[in-house]
Amino acid sequence: RPETAPGGAGAWLPGLKEQLGELRRLRLQSSAEGVTLVHGAAGWGVEERAGYPADFGQLEKLLEALANAQLGERKTAKPEFFDRLGLTDIEQPDSEAVQLEIWVAGEEPIVNVLLGKPAQGRGGRYVRAVADNQTWLIDTAPETMTNPADWIERSLLGVDFSRVASVSRALAGKTEFTAERASAAGDTSLAPADVPPGKVPRYLSVFDTAARAILSAEAEDARKAAQLDFSAAAETVIACFDGLRITARAIKEQDGSWVTLAAEAGEALAAQPPGPDAVQELAPDEQAPAPKATDPAAVQAEAARLNARFEGWAFKVSDYV
Repeated sequence: RPETAPGGAGAWLPGLKEQLGELRRLRLQSSAEGVTLVHGAAGWGVEERAGYPADFGQLEKLLEALANAQLGERKTAKPEFFDRLGLTDIEQPDSEAVQLEIWVAGEEPIVNVLLGKPAQGRGGRYVRAVADNQTWLIDTAPETMTNPADWIERSLLGVDFSRVASVSRALAGKTEFTAERASAAGDTSLAPADVPPGKVPRYLSVFDTAARAILSAEAEDARKAAQLDFSAAAETVIACFDGLRITARAIKEQDGSWVTLAAEAGEALAAQPPGPDAVQELAPDEQAPAPKATDPAAVQAEAARLNARFEGWAFKVSDYV
């Protein structure tokens, strides 16, 4: 019969909460793959992705689930039943377990445990220490992602579309299109300014989509840009009214679509009232807001921050982007 921990409760990893600020390394390893998160001068990074920044919110959620986990029911201590809980050693090819190791200073981990199956219909996860046969059900369910790509920081630009003055695309040095809007006041669509003869927009906001797709893109993976050939990339340039300029270069590889990103800060563009042909997306009774004042120093700082993040990296994005 299931047995509860002594006193009905007890921390699964006593002392971990007090040491969270001292953690330097964490590894999640399955029988097939593993990921290592390392804390360095710039924060947490993914070792298998050359130290690219890790999603700290995701890591924080994992550590919170570990530090707050309480022992619930005592389960089997017989190895022949470990597979039922997903707790066989990861050296076994059919193991469903994930081995979790956490280090502070020194070579020996302070935590070395196995995370098994989640408890169906009741919450929690089955666990055991690597060096112990006793299994337990804990009251939290720490995530067990072992693919390095799942741990990278996904957000990229974070630039609002309302700032965009123009978007242009070139392929092999030849302009494919340029679209602009004259005013930073209101919510107007980008209108074609330069398109090849005989070409017309497929739908009204097609150029908006071209810019929005890049501005809202999330990284699905990251690698050093030098590992890929961007010599034949399609280049999209997005210029903002406040002077920020973003260049995205895109290629398609066998494993998906990849982009590089770069930013620069120039002079703010003069925002003119919308022309008679501008496409207004505001309702008739809505009043367009006045353009925000531009702070050149803030734009310079934003470009520097973005480039510090992007320089030398390529990002896998969805094929839609």
